Amino acid sequence: MEAKLAEFRKSNSSKQPLINWHQLISRVISMFPSSSHRSSEIKVEEIEEKVTWQIILLKFFVWLTLFVIFIRLEFGAIYFILSLLYLIWTNLSTHRRRTDQLSAYSVFNPNFEKLQGTFSADDYDRQLRHGGSPLISS
Repeated sequence: MEAKLAEFRKSNSSKQPLINWHQLISRVISMFPSSSHRSSEIKVEEIEEKVTWQIILLKFFVWLTLFVIFIRLEFGAIYFILSLLYLIWTNLSTHRRRTDQLSAYSVFNPNFEKLQGTFSADDYDRQLRHGGSPLISS
């Protein structure tokens, strides 16, 4: 049994992988013309941005195709609602804010600092008592 396993590993170690991702990405990128004509000096950020947009477009077309299929099956509304719930769920971020970034809720900020343009009950009261002038402070 060990000999067969060693022979199998030896025969499969020389095989190429089924998908060469670097070659595939370069082919996909070459399908779309670059805005700059310096093809040998493409920056990594440009490549990543192009690949990101291409992946987003691919996901959209897959979603659209499935949507048409579900419409044919008369479950289009359910598919659409579940898609919206999925988008809401994936966009609920769990990453932490930067240290210089304020929270929308002033109770979580140092010294209860408010965001610029925040309308509070104090602002409303001041407008009612002093004729709506934002320059008069109490």
